[in-house]
Amino acid sequence: MTASGLAADLLALYDKLRDSKGGVGAAALRQRRCGGCGLELSPADLSAIRARASDDVVRCEECSRILVRTAESGL
Repeated sequence: MTASGLAADLLALYDKLRDSKGGVGAAALRQRRCGGCGLELSPADLSAIRARASDDVVRCEECSRILVRTAESGL
């Protein structure tokens, strides 16, 4: 995967998180859980994420990683 096409501020955020989170700056949101720290998101949190635009950057409240929404997210 390449970083081409990503906004500079998003790439900078990812790099900062990756440096501070043991090399993992983004994690998949699967089955209502953050793939980085394992936090299970509440129904209210999932609803709020569902209501956001698909290109909004969503972050885990526990570990601050960028959450990558997938078909398996549970949204």
